[in-house]
Amino acid sequence: MGIDFDAQLARFRAAHQPQRATFADAPWSYIVGGRGPETLLFLPGAPGIAEMAFPYIAAFEQRYRVIAPSYPAEVGTLEQLLAGITALVEAETAGPFHLIGASYSGIVAQYVLQRHPDRILSLLIGDTGVPRRDRAMALRLAIAIIARLPRLGLHATLAGSLTYVLAGSTPAHRFWQRYFKGVVAMLTVPEFTNRVRVMIDMDERGRELQPAPRWHGPTLLMETADDPLFAAAERVALRARYPYAEIHTFYTKGHITALTRAPEYITVMEAFLARH
Repeated sequence: MGIDFDAQLARFRAAHQPQRATFADAPWSYIVGGRGPETLLFLPGAPGIAEMAFPYIAAFEQRYRVIAPSYPAEVGTLEQLLAGITALVEAETAGPFHLIGASYSGIVAQYVLQRHPDRILSLLIGDTGVPRRDRAMALRLAIAIIARLPRLGLHATLAGSLTYVLAGSTPAHRFWQRYFKGVVAMLTVPEFTNRVRVMIDMDERGRELQPAPRWHGPTLLMETADDPLFAAAERVALRARYPYAEIHTFYTKGHITALTRAPEYITVMEAFLARH
């Protein structure tokens, strides 16, 4: 029998009440779970929603303390995002922590690591790449158009994109297709443009990540062999940035492996954490 994602999410929501606080002049919402001796910081994907990591939080809070923030809609610069993450971590944990991010936040995590190498126990990032100035240029053109769209126009545009990104017919795919449909319905144009502006910042400030950070701790890179959003050349550049990293490749197609194959992802991550 497959996983009942709807039931699992309902149980998760009933057991995890988001906490709220102001960090770096923005209202943050975040989930805290578990009481283990070590802390895991889960950064969200591009939608910026903490509960999207619910299969991971539920699995890891049995042995770890887990912190999972949502990204505030009001945050539109990388500097403010990093300041908020720093303030949240300082408020919630006094010691070092394991840093985890995928896709959009796989790049955010690289900036967090660059700023706080002494606080990171290990780095686990999946289905992500490196900053690219050419992508920043394309996003600037796109955002100039999107910022003028009415809300329904934005929703229609994103719905078309998600049909491509979320393509699949497994129960997991169908669950996440429904979930993202709800996410898009709640999204405003200012929030979406702010999220894109942060991505532009990350792409334009890529020089800050070179050379590699003054940190050579345990690193796990998880990748999908046929990822339509982060091409092979970009994944090669990521490997070069972290030459001592362990690498696990999922031989599948698509960009949401971390969601549709969460149990396998979790198994790989648990084994890595156990070794380190």
